[in-house]
Amino acid sequence: MRRPCSLFRLLPDALPNFRQSGSTCARFLAVLGLLCCSSLTALNAQDSVVLKNGRKAECRVLDFTAEALKISYQPTPGAAAAERLVPLADVDYVELAPLPGETEALAQAVREGRSEPLVSFWIKRLPWLNRPRTNAGEIGLVYAELLSRVSTADRMERALKIYSQIEAADWDPGRRGRAQAGRLRVMLRQGRVEEVRPLAEGLLEKSGDPRVLIELRHVMGEAAAASLTQLEKDHPRWQEEDELMPRHTQLLNDAMDSYLFPHLFHGAEEDLAARGLWAAAQLSAAQKDLPQASDWSTDLTNLYAGTPEAAAAKTWLAKQPAPALNTSRKPQATNVSDDTGGESEAETEESAEPEAQPDEPKAKSKSTAKPKPKPKSKTSKKPAAKTKEEDADE
Repeated sequence: MRRPCSLFRLLPDALPNFRQSGSTCARFLAVLGLLCCSSLTALNAQDSVVLKNGRKAECRVLDFTAEALKISYQPTPGAAAAERLVPLADVDYVELAPLPGETEALAQAVREGRSEPLVSFWIKRLPWLNRPRTNAGEIGLVYAELLSRVSTADRMERALKIYSQIEAADWDPGRRGRAQAGRLRVMLRQGRVEEVRPLAEGLLEKSGDPRVLIELRHVMGEAAAASLTQLEKDHPRWQEEDELMPRHTQLLNDAMDSYLFPHLFHGAEEDLAARGLWAAAQLSAAQKDLPQASDWSTDLTNLYAGTPEAAAAKTWLAKQPAPALNTSRKPQATNVSDDTGGESEAETEESAEPEAQPDEPKAKSKSTAKPKPKPKSKTSKKPAAKTKEEDADE
């Protein structure tokens, strides 16, 4: 506990306010009382009020108006609590301690992916949104994000309102930027894709905050994924249309790049990295690429085990049939190598023939074919079969 400060030593700091104020006596006594309580024992919830003269009071903030703070403090250890009004003109900033149950509710909401535990705390903190050093905006961002995860019209409108409030009034520029990104993300989920894309691109050029940048990249990823879904809906046989295949590939790559950006480059931002990795896994599953979806989900459960996305990934993995997850990704590798002149499917089947037909003559003729030049091994199945017959005749 800090030693009580001398009342007479503090008088010179308060006297200028005493001389200059119209309501001199009341204001002087309020400031003097606050300064005296700054070194006394605080109540259970320790808020901090810092005056413009540098003095700091540990007390409990009960309320505030446009003109003053209402605080509660203990004049002496063990004494009954006293209340006092402190003029806001003398206050630099306030650091609010967590409300009873606030920390636990925040952890529960994030862990379970539910917004309900945060409702009352957001309502209580909202009046402090524009007060420096307060955490109202942080609670609001988490609350709005959890609201937007359930795509009903009512929850989307509530999330949009919260993001707009934070964007307009929060004292922290970083949180205002994140609220902008959150608002755009809700607009995407409302189907306003073409409206969102230019806004997100413009904000990306201006943002310098890493979390804001990640949020905006995620918005761009969701925009690309939404366009991809719409393309597949409008053109069910897009694989057969040459002009649509490059567009499909570009949208898929854009979405994946944006989703994986925090995981690859900002892994310390675990909540954002986990959200992006889970989005990448879901998109892979939607594209029928279950092995890749399994890889992303496994990485998620291993690297970000404490996040709700990891819990969702674990549940998803448990529901998948084992053969689908353990299937080798050779078909994709074969497709890629075919495009670049690599081994063909026929050659892959030929390499498996000795196991299917283990008779001595064919195994022997196969071994004699190995020293042949590489280009000759890249033939269709019919020439290969003819070569074997000739070897057998010899």
